[in-house]
Amino acid sequence: MSVSAPHVKKPVAAPGGASGTAGAGRAGKPRRGIKPSRILLVALLTVAALYFLLPVYWLVVASTKSSAGLFGTFGLWFSDPRWPANLSKVFSYGDGIFWSWTWNSILYAGVGGALATLLAGAAGYALAVYRFRGREAVFKVVLAGVLLPSTALALPLYLLFSKVGLANTYWAVLIPSIVSPFGVYLCRIYAEAAVPAEMLEAARVDGAGEWRIFGTLVLRTMTNRARDRLPLPVRRH
Repeated sequence: MSVSAPHVKKPVAAPGGASGTAGAGRAGKPRRGIKPSRILLVALLTVAALYFLLPVYWLVVASTKSSAGLFGTFGLWFSDPRWPANLSKVFSYGDGIFWSWTWNSILYAGVGGALATLLAGAAGYALAVYRFRGREAVFKVVLAGVLLPSTALALPLYLLFSKVGLANTYWAVLIPSIVSPFGVYLCRIYAEAAVPAEMLEAARVDGAGEWRIFGTLVLRTMTNRARDRLPLPVRRH
């Protein structure tokens, strides 16, 4: 007496090599269309982008016109472009004072910004890691400095720099610009989350000094976390 094997129904292969079940799942799932709210959001963002880019476009167009063409032609389109002549007038104006303005902008924005970031990072790291008497009082003074508007300090700073003979010098602009209470506040909050205590202890055990730890480990850790949102590997003993 022979017993035949039960008949098993084979799954039907879906197009593309997928199984019947997977193909049915994909085919049975309704395709989602674009939501009207998403279209409205993209439209609003596009209008906002055009609104903010319009002055930049007008500036480019206006830079190609003469004084008469600037007021006598349509402001949003080119008319008799003379860009090289205008640039020549700008660079030769006031015996080349434009280049001095450019250098001042690079100095104040570049050097001043770099020094302000380094000082704020060092102060925020110290307030986040080190435990010393009066630490919270110092931090509250920093927070009070955040509340002071820069316009309220303009006249006192001018009188102070005039007394010490630094008025009308680069230092009169650089010194106030490298002090950023808000930057210190942000760096303290960020250092508490980004700098692991185990890494600092491992560096101290290896004989590294505090300045070396800050310059080689802390700054690298904070910049890497800001760029990658990932912690660095921590050496454990």
